[in-house]
Amino acid sequence: MTSAPGLPQVRVLPRQLCAAPDARHFVVDVLKDWGLVSVLDDAAMVVTELVTNAVQHTETPTVRIIVRRMPSSAVRVIVIDKHPDLWPALQPAKPLASGGRGLALVDAVTRAWGCTRLPREKYVWADLEVPTDA
Repeated sequence: MTSAPGLPQVRVLPRQLCAAPDARHFVVDVLKDWGLVSVLDDAAMVVTELVTNAVQHTETPTVRIIVRRMPSSAVRVIVIDKHPDLWPALQPAKPLASGGRGLALVDAVTRAWGCTRLPREKYVWADLEVPTDA
């Protein structure tokens, strides 16, 4: 894969269990191609959590992943699903629960994250800070 850092990269995946690892590999490949290895681990974790949420909590047939370089020295990872009425919310996890910490992890490693609702889909996005020398 060779892509220009200024152009958003897009991948559409079926809503299946393999979507999260496939999305992770896609994001890592894009960031390596762009020479942005400093954000690889955090971006991989972020896309894994967002795609896992879409797969577990929506009935959408596919999820779309977009990676784009923002003018504000950030990389934005976007996960789009066709379930705009289901809104992600950061909630405290129970101490012994095996899940429920995904959005807290996303919140911890990103500059900002959020959700944009459109009539037929929603965009859950997260911005990762890229060091100025990258």
